[in-house]
Amino acid sequence: MIAFVGGAIAEEQTDDTTIITQTIASGLDNPRGVAVMPDGRLLVAEAGDGSARPRNGRGTIRVFSDSNGDGYFDQRDMAFCCVGNYNALTEFGTGQDEVGGLGDLILLDDGRVFFTQDDPAMGYVADGRPRGIALMGLTPEPEWARYEVAVRNATMNALVYDPDDDLLYVAESGLNRVSAVTIDGEVTGIAVFEALEDGQESVPAGLARDPRNGDLLVALFSGQNRDYYGSVIAYMPEAARIIRLNPQSGEWRVEIGGLTTAVDVDIDGAGNIYTVEMTTGWPAAVMPRNFPLMDTEAPPDAGGYPRFSGRVTMYPADGGDPVVLADGLDAPSNITYHDGALYVSVGQGTPGRPIIGPDGRTRITGSILRISGFTD
Repeated sequence: MIAFVGGAIAEEQTDDTTIITQTIASGLDNPRGVAVMPDGRLLVAEAGDGSARPRNGRGTIRVFSDSNGDGYFDQRDMAFCCVGNYNALTEFGTGQDEVGGLGDLILLDDGRVFFTQDDPAMGYVADGRPRGIALMGLTPEPEWARYEVAVRNATMNALVYDPDDDLLYVAESGLNRVSAVTIDGEVTGIAVFEALEDGQESVPAGLARDPRNGDLLVALFSGQNRDYYGSVIAYMPEAARIIRLNPQSGEWRVEIGGLTTAVDVDIDGAGNIYTVEMTTGWPAAVMPRNFPLMDTEAPPDAGGYPRFSGRVTMYPADGGDPVVLADGLDAPSNITYHDGALYVSVGQGTPGRPIIGPDGRTRITGSILRISGFTD
């Protein structure tokens, strides 16, 4: 039995396992990376609503607390604010309602925080270096002082830390590349992924490190295809995959195939792999560039990606059959495994924009789900 709490969808399973999915925070503006702090609080990156320019950016990193112990994180304190954000529809005319800004976030044992930020709208300064696309750090609580680690020229959607070599690994999605970054900001490319079988960009969107041997797991989203029978579609169904990459040699192989929009991946100490598919099925109709994204009375529109078809799946380390842990999620984007539970960010897109859900008209709502009960 899979039991869902917090308004998610219930689903039967053939064994006696009880999996609980609970909404532990809601009303967020594009939640992305989540880290669990030693005392159980959450550190959450929110990209924003996509409407703000750099000088009044709405991207935030906040500390979430469960003030009364009921499982819902109602207290939210600012750690860092005002990072620029943008919407890819209005900025680039992509046909999809996608918000960019703050991305992945990790917390080290010594309290340091690293995160990615993306904001092409910030442009360039006099020395020619883009200030909005970067790997950044925060000093430990309570200072939360931001510092620059490495400025890049392409979006980074994922980040992971290697404690053995004191390295950061990043998925440079805009370059279809995975790179290693020293704490001092020296960047070395490890692997570049070519276009996939149907001609679409591979787009490394998620990253995890196998603690057993140091391998990297890379989620290849399977991005835009411009030659599909003369049209442009956002992704190719069942073409996404999880890659196992040796960061020392750069050699890789397909670990899991047949996924759709694989947007993130994580792994636990036993080797069980957890994948997130942002959506399944065929792409939805594209949006016109002038669609009124911020109009709360605008007609419902999927925004280029089918809504409420996201999925979280566990691939057991023993090679057993995959187990769907949660289905029917609305545009999940990030996943974090911690102490027997998964934390999943959902609700990508313009917050509050009307869409059609399983029960009719609803609105895009950024939330964090906690999934537990799937392992002994």
